[in-house]
Amino acid sequence: MHEHTAGTIDRQAWATARLQTALIDLERLGRPLNAVVAAIPDPPRAPEGPLLGTPVAVKDMIDVAGHPRGNGNPDDMAGPPAGSDAPVVQLLRSAGADVFALSALLEYAAGAQHPDLPEARNPVVPERTAGGSSGGSAALVGAGVCPAAIGTDTGGSIRLPAHYCAVVGLKPTYGTIPVEGVQPLSPTLDHVGVIGEDVAATARVFLALTGNAPVAAPDTLRIGVLTDQLADPRLDKDVRVVVVDAIDRLRDVAVLVDRDSGALDVLNGVIGDIIHYEAWQVHGAAMTARPGHFGAPTARLFAAAAAIDEERYRHALAERSALLAPALTLLDGLDLLIGPAAPYTAPVVSPPGDTPEGAIEGIFTAPYNVTGQPAIVIPCGATLDGLPVGLQLAAAPGQDALLLAAAAVVECALATR
Repeated sequence: MHEHTAGTIDRQAWATARLQTALIDLERLGRPLNAVVAAIPDPPRAPEGPLLGTPVAVKDMIDVAGHPRGNGNPDDMAGPPAGSDAPVVQLLRSAGADVFALSALLEYAAGAQHPDLPEARNPVVPERTAGGSSGGSAALVGAGVCPAAIGTDTGGSIRLPAHYCAVVGLKPTYGTIPVEGVQPLSPTLDHVGVIGEDVAATARVFLALTGNAPVAAPDTLRIGVLTDQLADPRLDKDVRVVVVDAIDRLRDVAVLVDRDSGALDVLNGVIGDIIHYEAWQVHGAAMTARPGHFGAPTARLFAAAAAIDEERYRHALAERSALLAPALTLLDGLDLLIGPAAPYTAPVVSPPGDTPEGAIEGIFTAPYNVTGQPAIVIPCGATLDGLPVGLQLAAAPGQDALLLAAAAVVECALATR
């Protein structure tokens, strides 16, 4: 037997052993957290690639051949199987990854759990939610079932669960990872991204999916601290203490510059009309024909979406265009921006968007969906009662590799103090 062939067989055996361990852990650790929709025990994989030996869970609103696109909805979960893989799944497989599980989510990624399905629980504090809408993906990574998972993010649906579950969550630059074969919610805001056990695992999957080359972080990072967000009265004081302490600990590795985040935060005023109008274009026909298909909280959201007419939508898009340049100039002379990920720690259940808690959940994450720039949440500590807290970093559009390199520096600095 040729040495190369023997080495390939050994690597395949190693990858299969890792897959079997992940499948065991999926049942042992993932099922009790309500994070699993389906196990995929024998997934096809390329014989070699940068993700060989990497089990990856995929949010169950992304097409995986042979499985229904479940969308967090009981009817869809019992529907016909997808005939082909979404491009992001094809990319995972071609890189050698094992797509070994479908992970749970909030219904249609719209912000609320379907009442007939159990909500994914938090791996750190199981009596609380893993968050949404990509909570199942975050729970599986946080529980140690797999090093990485795929999620989607329209207003924070990767980064909020990352904050709640003490994992890393990356929303790339808009359009960087293909959204074909993924259930849409708001197409001009929808992103596919990565949840990882650490920055290295997240970067490894992202770079394999995109073909981007890694870059080195600057010797000294220049970071804009979003002081208005830290002073926001809606930010829970216990979260503020952890985030401010983490930022202070970065002074050894970065130059910190205060930035007024007003130009970024004002984008929260336009995202609602954009999401609602576009969601109605996606789901309006089904809501009109069979409103009972949706869980009550999701149906309420889509019913409210029907009230947003095209004129109001066009006005929101025009405001978005006008506000975009001022928001992006916050990065002038800087490598990245830094601030809180969410105003509070993991609640018991995910609050629907039409509740007071739900209305503010994405105030720090949603602006980056509007700008389309890359943003990442990394763990930075915990409150006195042991609830995880994340730190959000953002870079200029297209600077995903720089953001990941900078996030690795920040992660290391926080870990060594």
